[in-house]
Amino acid sequence: MKHAVSIAFRLGCVLVLGSTLSPPASAAEPLVAGITRATNLRLFSDATRDAGKAQPIIVSARDATYIKVHLGQFDLPRGVTLEISSPDGSEVHRYSSQARDAHTVDAALDEDGRSRFGAMSIHGDTAILRLTGTPEEPWAGHRGVQVTHYDEGLPLDQVARPAAAGSLEGAATGARAICGAKDLQPVACLAGRDSQAYSAARPVARLLIGGRALCTAWRVGSDNRLFTNNHCFNSAAGVASTEVWFNHEAAQCGSGAAAAVTKVSGATLLKTDVALDYSLFTVNQFATIAQFGHLGLDVGTPRPGQEIFIPQHPGGRLKELAVTSDAQGGGRCTLISTTANSGRDASYSCDTEGGSSGSPVIGRASNRVVALHHLGWSDCTNSGARIDLIWPQVKQYFNNVVP
Repeated sequence: MKHAVSIAFRLGCVLVLGSTLSPPASAAEPLVAGITRATNLRLFSDATRDAGKAQPIIVSARDATYIKVHLGQFDLPRGVTLEISSPDGSEVHRYSSQARDAHTVDAALDEDGRSRFGAMSIHGDTAILRLTGTPEEPWAGHRGVQVTHYDEGLPLDQVARPAAAGSLEGAATGARAICGAKDLQPVACLAGRDSQAYSAARPVARLLIGGRALCTAWRVGSDNRLFTNNHCFNSAAGVASTEVWFNHEAAQCGSGAAAAVTKVSGATLLKTDVALDYSLFTVNQFATIAQFGHLGLDVGTPRPGQEIFIPQHPGGRLKELAVTSDAQGGGRCTLISTTANSGRDASYSCDTEGGSSGSPVIGRASNRVVALHHLGWSDCTNSGARIDLIWPQVKQYFNNVVP
């Protein structure tokens, strides 16, 4: 029987957010949200009746915002379950030979999704791994669980671009463009003041890609379809390594406490395009996110002057909304131009930050998405790929019916 193992690393590096990119910011840079660490921790039991006699493993990293455990070996007898939980038990993921909660597959770690996979992340700085249940077959010597890697989430003030581009698969970003005062507001603070924007933010989710990178995504249409940027991920492997967090927002205005988050894993990449910078994909456990609703598409030609708002996860923070712009006198955000980026983008002065890539730009008049946010420019504007140009490429995945 193994003794309990506790590991803890202090996050010693401080990374600094980059400045606004010079025009045009045609290739958004990765935004690192976490660090992957190699380890070798084993959890097994020589007990024949009670797997609970095996001592738990505690994975802890001071100040970490999440812990995501990767299993290099998963081989348990029937009747035994691996539980990975937060210390208070508010978040628990369960894995056995017969049933598994959501999980990811990271090709960079040689995971196969069967005996090697990534458990879903645990919020906070500590994850506890324990075995429960009674074996229904002999516990052979080869059985057990091995933790070979874990990801620890950086404190939000340390989230930044990596030192070397390309270190993550297409991953996570969004150029940063905030001019003047920051106009972004927590979603909960709009509940009674802007019910339209508040409600439209519900289908918007934070992405955790490969355990280390950030983007934003959103449900489109009533079926299992989501949009994000091509520069967030652009391959089947990228989707498989991704967690999608719904309801990652403040429980109430003025509170730093988060609401209960629903996490699902990426499933299938349906369509992606570099020029228009979109990826359309599906998720596993789709039924669990139906409660958050969906957004529709405005496939008409966007026009300058129309009012917009943008729900997003800037810097990986709890969900926020850009509804006004001090660059426009403190009034509501509007489209400035519809011919940016060689005619592919609609531009606006709504604030965004790294991590906002993939956010929906929603028109107030139609309450539908008019652009897919992806770029920041040095003249205090941002831009999104026009939905009217994206739609012809993806309409087959919606039976040619605009959602």
